[in-house]
Amino acid sequence: MRLSHADIERLLPQKGAMCFLDAVTDWDSQNIHCTATAPGDGHPLLRNGRVSAVVAIEYAAQATALHGALLDAATHPKAGMLAKLRAVDLHCAWFPASKNLLTVHAKLLSRTAGGCSYSFKVNSTHQPIASGSLLVAFQSSIE
Repeated sequence: MRLSHADIERLLPQKGAMCFLDAVTDWDSQNIHCTATAPGDGHPLLRNGRVSAVVAIEYAAQATALHGALLDAATHPKAGMLAKLRAVDLHCAWFPASKNLLTVHAKLLSRTAGGCSYSFKVNSTHQPIASGSLLVAFQSSIE
């Protein structure tokens, strides 16, 4: 099932320029595969003409939130927050300057009523940008 940017924006709390994902190319109960345009001049997290590779974590977090919404057949975003990062490798310091397509892959490792854990990889057409795992705590478990 392919989803467009407009479909994604309806399911994520991030709107406008802060919604980084362009499309879902594939997903199932354990995985989600998304594409995004590499950060350019209009990127909201651009600093001194570049976007730090650490921003790839936000791309991954958006993919995991989107996967959760798809699993729940949600019609609106579920509140949660990034609670923990583990074994994160930044394979470069900055996103590549070219307009290459980015791929964002996330794999569900565990999910409970209180949160979820995913591994992730963010790559440009020609190089890996970041990989690791993240833990999301759902809003009801952090109130």
